[in-house]
Amino acid sequence: MSKYNLAIDLGGTKITAAVADESGKIIFRKTIATEAHKGKKAVLDNLIGLAHDTVKESKIKLSQIVKIGIGAPGPVIPSEGAVIDPPNLPGWDKVPLRDILQEEFGKPVIVENDANAAAVAENLFGAGKGSLNMIYVTVSTGIGGGIIINGKLYNGARGTAGEVGHMAVIPVDGPKCGCGNRGCLEAVVSRSAIVRRIVREIKDGRKSVVKQLCDGDLTRIRSRILSTAYRQGDGLVREVIHEVCEYTGIGAAILINTLKPQAVILGGGVIEALGDRMLPRITKAAWAHVIAPSRERIRIKDTGLGDDAGILGAALAARRRHA
Repeated sequence: MSKYNLAIDLGGTKITAAVADESGKIIFRKTIATEAHKGKKAVLDNLIGLAHDTVKESKIKLSQIVKIGIGAPGPVIPSEGAVIDPPNLPGWDKVPLRDILQEEFGKPVIVENDANAAAVAENLFGAGKGSLNMIYVTVSTGIGGGIIINGKLYNGARGTAGEVGHMAVIPVDGPKCGCGNRGCLEAVVSRSAIVRRIVREIKDGRKSVVKQLCDGDLTRIRSRILSTAYRQGDGLVREVIHEVCEYTGIGAAILINTLKPQAVILGGGVIEALGDRMLPRITKAAWAHVIAPSRERIRIKDTGLGDDAGILGAALAARRRHA
């Protein structure tokens, strides 16, 4: 009887689960809304329900699932399988996600930071393939990062390295971040930050096609709507996105000057929707802050895997030997 792994990509906006064969090839997947605003119990119920439904609808028996790999928003302590107060999942103080899923499914579970998981996938199969040293940054509901050094994922102390979203780019009078600090990259360039800024401007009387595109319900703004508005020449959206590009470039420059990678790979929903418009501006902003000799050898590019990076990374995590 064939054996399979279950992969789960837990995000602040959506959860994707997939059944993958032993080579890591995904044979079935399903996505639902996270509903993070409903709290920890609702998110866990959604995750567990999705996992059961995915296995059932894939026509694979639960007995054929040998391991579960999950990419979760950071900070994550992989050795404990615990998720520690991620800014985009309210009410998650220290959640023993590994223990919860092992009790539910009776399978070994590996919990990895979602951006770390995506970074590994990008390094093996995506835009970072062939790079011994690379940084992956996801621009989505929040901002995450994964660091590859000498071909291996760099975990740092307790496995919590890579929280690039929480370096301060506006340290004085910057917007409040979900982590409690001010001026973090996540508080400025994430989709959540973009939406907050646009909604505030619209409520203050600024005209924007965004309101029409979401049928007047500003809680429905997603990357696709931002992309449509930008391409239609919406002044507000373009102003905000251009500012986001500037700060994303500054963040990339800090990482480049510090780590000197061969590549900085940008992924996540915002980049997937607007990467062709954003990447040249991000690159220009980065080079304005990078030490000159570095720019000749470093590539700043968008993801090669798109939205698949997270779930492929979770599938790869499931393939690792369970300690």
